[in-house]
Amino acid sequence: MIILLKIILCSTLLIVFYYIFLQKEKMYRFNRIYLLFSLLFSYTVPFISVSTESPKPANRLQAAFETTQQIIDLTPVEKDFSLVNLTWIIYGIITFIFLSRMIISFMKIKKLKGQKIIYQNQEVMVTEKNIPPFSFWDTIYLGKSYFTDQQIDDRIFLHEKSHLKQKHSIDLMMVEIVKAFTWFNPAVYFYKKAILMNHEFLADESVLKNYFNVKDYQNLILDEIISSQNYNLTHTFNFNNIKKRFIMMNTKKSKWTQVKKAVSIPALLIAFGLFAEKTYARPIEKIIQETQEKISGNDFNPAVRTQENNSPEATKHDRPAAPKISDELTENTTEEKKIRDTIRPQEGKSTNLNQETVSNSTNDPTQLPEFPGGMNELRNKVAKLFDPSKLEAEKPKSLSRADILYTVNEAGNVVNIKVAGNNESFNNEALTAFKKANENVIWKPAEKDGRPVSFAMRLPLTMSFE
Repeated sequence: MIILLKIILCSTLLIVFYYIFLQKEKMYRFNRIYLLFSLLFSYTVPFISVSTESPKPANRLQAAFETTQQIIDLTPVEKDFSLVNLTWIIYGIITFIFLSRMIISFMKIKKLKGQKIIYQNQEVMVTEKNIPPFSFWDTIYLGKSYFTDQQIDDRIFLHEKSHLKQKHSIDLMMVEIVKAFTWFNPAVYFYKKAILMNHEFLADESVLKNYFNVKDYQNLILDEIISSQNYNLTHTFNFNNIKKRFIMMNTKKSKWTQVKKAVSIPALLIAFGLFAEKTYARPIEKIIQETQEKISGNDFNPAVRTQENNSPEATKHDRPAAPKISDELTENTTEEKKIRDTIRPQEGKSTNLNQETVSNSTNDPTQLPEFPGGMNELRNKVAKLFDPSKLEAEKPKSLSRADILYTVNEAGNVVNIKVAGNNESFNNEALTAFKKANENVIWKPAEKDGRPVSFAMRLPLTMSFE
């Protein structure tokens, strides 16, 4: 959902910039490149990850959020029809309608009957129906009345041929496909309108470069308005927005043209900075390792632990055992016991709290829960909402740790939030920050065999005070 919002905002920002600064300037080729690039840019930039320097926490407080641990929830799944399914059905129906319209329009053009000829090295279809001229892909289509004495008006021919020569049909096909799959983005419709208009400016420019009289050409266009035929994906000679075309025919290049071209580049860079996904340059794994070493001090040596411990769960990558958090976990099955041992290690046992331990369960889901924007977004929100000033009164030790356990249910809501750690005030503030970070937030729930299931998660939080 966050990515879709970024796409909509980014595309809206860039098309507004076009209408305000670029549309009225006589730089049609640059505008065409800008429109196509900015449309594709707005749909790709939210997926681009930019590495930035890790910010230094306030009050010389260093925070480390470890990789979330997943614990399967064995609660039976209720097989009911969810709002998510309904949303996908509605989306699929509307997308199918848009794709169908595009295909039908394409088929209508291909079914036009007439005589194909080669006119001045260009393929032309002289149709049986008396339709106004239009161009699509590599062919010019026009009615018999436009082909008299084996001739086509040079102005009409040059106009339509310029559409084909500059491959304008590719632009229209691209924007139609984008519109079919993201019909909910209002900016796409403005992009299509702007691209069509710019194509007409380019075609008119090609005609007037051949020294035809401007007024005679405008009168020809006005005469063609009487007849109308609209095929999607095509450029018609009697394009309906005549007023803007006439204005641009008489407009001279502005002295600000080059300046506005240069300004468009910072606009794209600003959009990139606003909507690209940001990640920290300093790996979170390194932060975790440093803080864990502080927790265990000189006693923490994974290699020694591995040699001393013959337990099958122990590995050379063992981490310090998480604190006990609750007695509510039951031991009804072997799998539940594995889960319990992952959260609450048995005495005298080294415990591996990594993903591999949990993945041994035969009940693992096919899709893990997803926080809107990803787990990095969750960690960032918790870090921002954490108020270290509330810990100053108690003067905490150099290191505090809390383990937040929670469950993402079938509806995507966070429930059963618990916390345990070595500092009560730190635990309370961690719990408060985590709850605030999940207020009015709907996760994408875990899935097993295509159905949502409840899933328990673990978010360790460690903070060191320098």
